[in-house]
Amino acid sequence: MGKFIWLIGENLGKTASNNSYYFWRHIVEREDDIDKYFILEKNRKNVKFVNQLPEKCRKFIVWKDTIRHLKLYVAADLFFVTLSYKDIRPESICGKTIDLSTEKPIIYLQHGTTAIKVLGYTGSSYNNNFFKLVYYNKLLPSMVEEENNFKPYQMYYGEYHPRYIEMIRRFQAFQKKKPKKKKILWFLTWRDYMGDNLPTKILLKKVRSVVTDPKLAEYLDKTNTDLVLCLHAFFDEEKIGIIKGDTSSEHIIFEHASDIDVMDELVESDVMITDYSSVGFDFTFMKKPVILFQPDIENYLQKRKIYCTIDELNESNITKAKELIETIVSENYEINPFFSSRIPEKIDFDYIAQGKHIDRMYDYFSELQRHKITFIGYNFYGLGGTVFATRSLAEALMERGYLVQLLSLKKNQRPKNMPYALNLYALYDANRKSPLNLFKRHFYRGKKLFSYLKYDKDIVNLKPYAGYKLTKWLETTNSETVISTRESLHLFLNDASSESIKNKIYFFHCPVEIFETVFPNILDKLNACDIDKAVFVTETNRKKYIEDFGFKNYKQHIVLGNCLESSRSVARDEILPVEEKDVYRGIYLLRISHDRKTDIDNLIGYGKYLRDNDINSIKIDVFGTGDYVDEFIDTLIDEDLTDYICYNGSTPDGPAEIRAHDVVVDFSLNHSFGMPYIEGIMNGKMVYCEKNQGSKEVMAKIPEAYIRSYEDLTKKILKLPEITVEQLQEYYDIISEKYSREVLAENMIKYLNK
Repeated sequence: MGKFIWLIGENLGKTASNNSYYFWRHIVEREDDIDKYFILEKNRKNVKFVNQLPEKCRKFIVWKDTIRHLKLYVAADLFFVTLSYKDIRPESICGKTIDLSTEKPIIYLQHGTTAIKVLGYTGSSYNNNFFKLVYYNKLLPSMVEEENNFKPYQMYYGEYHPRYIEMIRRFQAFQKKKPKKKKILWFLTWRDYMGDNLPTKILLKKVRSVVTDPKLAEYLDKTNTDLVLCLHAFFDEEKIGIIKGDTSSEHIIFEHASDIDVMDELVESDVMITDYSSVGFDFTFMKKPVILFQPDIENYLQKRKIYCTIDELNESNITKAKELIETIVSENYEINPFFSSRIPEKIDFDYIAQGKHIDRMYDYFSELQRHKITFIGYNFYGLGGTVFATRSLAEALMERGYLVQLLSLKKNQRPKNMPYALNLYALYDANRKSPLNLFKRHFYRGKKLFSYLKYDKDIVNLKPYAGYKLTKWLETTNSETVISTRESLHLFLNDASSESIKNKIYFFHCPVEIFETVFPNILDKLNACDIDKAVFVTETNRKKYIEDFGFKNYKQHIVLGNCLESSRSVARDEILPVEEKDVYRGIYLLRISHDRKTDIDNLIGYGKYLRDNDINSIKIDVFGTGDYVDEFIDTLIDEDLTDYICYNGSTPDGPAEIRAHDVVVDFSLNHSFGMPYIEGIMNGKMVYCEKNQGSKEVMAKIPEAYIRSYEDLTKKILKLPEITVEQLQEYYDIISEKYSREVLAENMIKYLNK
């Protein structure tokens, strides 16, 4: 049995004739560490089909909605689909309908070459698990990224459809025995607007005017040419009757697409007529002419967006029935430029017939699978510096082509602003009341199951099941690299026994100042660990571990720093200067708790300075929560500071608030890692802060950022309009040079391979 499990399916499990099937068929007999299963609905047709397969293949066929299917769905590593995740998802078990969530990365192979109709997916589709969109139209990426909000790292160029392996084989064989009789294949696709309405009636009558035209019938009879009108399965007998009219020619044949072998029809036809279907690409691929007949383009576009312009379509299409008839009978057609412009100029049929394009695709995805990276953490569904920094690093690694997962001890809310395609999985859902969750809550109650979580102050917010499940997961995971982002979880990782793990990375995020509070009595355990690769956010914090605790129990280390997710920063060319205003609003992101009282007093002191000097042109908005909020608010009221210091509660999106303000201020004297400074500068804002551990590392090359006095800060804020875009961009470059996702990803990858 392989180390990895892939589930592959198409068309809700009903067929084995499209990209998913031919991808699976070409790779299934490879004997390696991946088991590749194909999902099929069990019916007479499919049973007969499966019985014709080699025995090695048959054992990897899974009948849809069986217990085996359910088990494999839960255990699978990757999903490959042609239409949607329902191609591989169990819908019912033992006659009972089930509704399973999508928690695994999905690779969308597509069923056609996307070029006209806009996809219905976005970059965050499938519960944010849309891992890769395989595309075959070389012009598509920029349009999908703009129209569907995909990230570049979600796109993979597949060269040629997997099903082309069969189409080209059939085409090459047909060319050797090509009959003299000519065939024209007409694909009439379904429209979103179709129904009992005027546009539908107009379309059907236009089609009828073609198939009943005497001139066309005469041409077909004279040249012994068949015109096969292939209709979408949704066309009922009434609509077909309207289209047929009084058609009398025996050379005009009506078929439902579901009743014929479409691939055979494509291979055996000489000319194609189509409207909005991607089969035009298949036909053009075989260097055969396509007539693009779009008589209803205006009605069609009322319900559909397209990945091209109307002008571009009109350069290559026909919209009038008479023009279509004349084109057919005059044989005035050629390779259609609309389709040919979106496929490779040079096509190697032998390369395709040998399945080398599938080999290339398989090698790419199998390598991603084998080098999977998993971050383990406390709660990746929440907020906070460690969460944001980890998600940012994960996004950076995906940009470099890695398959990345976040494994969270718990889930207590829906994740917000997650990087697209970042697989997020929780060992325990704190809010879910399902029978399974209740079972976990009550059966796994023994405190011993917490294991090393007893060294974590947040044990009170966890269930014993989290410790038990993490231990088990680390025994069986097939991730090549596991990165622990919390010091109590380092102990679990140290014990991990899975043979798949080649890299164990221990990330020390906690500031030394609060280490013993957050992780009581853990130092002896950490000193007993066999830590090979440690990561620190700042060199200062690493040295303080040695100075304060004598902790240096690691063979090698790297200082990586923090970075921002793409969704939490702005592009360099989007930075704008601050305009002159009557009131400049600063933002201070602060944990309002007793351990930050010195920082809060510093803020209060500035409020008093503004009040005492009657400076009403500056206001500081404070965002944050903690155990000192009530006292903080009371102080603002008692000292009459609410016109200068405005408490705004918590915010789930600090960067959005930063962008809505004029300047970032920070009165913290003990900021360890400087994340607010990175967020401020990378969102195009000036940052003014105290000299502390974090600012000395992050802002060292921007000395004008340091607050020298309340008076100094006030002058700087009032002069914000004098700071040019070029200056803000210069600061942006300084921070990016050290803390951009690209730099951190490069450093981490070098460390993994060291």
